[in-house]
Amino acid sequence: MVFALLGLVLLIIILLLAVKVGIKKEQPEDQASAAPVIHKSGIYSIVRRSPRELIAGHKPTEEAIRQYLASQNEDIHGRRLTDTIREDLLNRWKSSLDKSISEIERGDADGVEFYFYGFTGDDPACENHVPKDCFVSREQMYKYPITVPPFHLGCLCEIKAYQGEQNICDTATDRVRLFDENALPRLPEWKQIVATQ
Repeated sequence: MVFALLGLVLLIIILLLAVKVGIKKEQPEDQASAAPVIHKSGIYSIVRRSPRELIAGHKPTEEAIRQYLASQNEDIHGRRLTDTIREDLLNRWKSSLDKSISEIERGDADGVEFYFYGFTGDDPACENHVPKDCFVSREQMYKYPITVPPFHLGCLCEIKAYQGEQNICDTATDRVRLFDENALPRLPEWKQIVATQ
């Protein structure tokens, strides 16, 4: 009888220890799920955060553009800049930048990893720097926010999410990388002016 009672007490102690160990194992998993997963992964922290602030830190402000345009009389072709053209250039800069950021945010929501550059017209300031249909990864844009258009005043370059059916590796012969992984590309200076009016 003593052995049976001792066995029962020992069984209860073992059960209590098992329950205690089980509870301890559940707590770290609960704490891990409470932490935001988005900030633990390098890819997710790049893809999920809006690029707006990061890009704004590498592009000239509206006031800087306004002051620069006020000091300029002509574009790279020697065409005279009027107040209307200056205002148009500033508005196009803001519109183009917002369009690029919106395209990246939409691509982030869709899980897009690669983007390509297209042009809405001839852009002599970009033609020696950014080939049409050349591509850049989302990670490279995160690392080098300066690679997000517009590149200069009057820039006609725009960025588009790559959503082809085949892998980007399959099209690597058709598209050219803007730059290698370790070097910032040579881009036009933002102060180059191309007026379209």
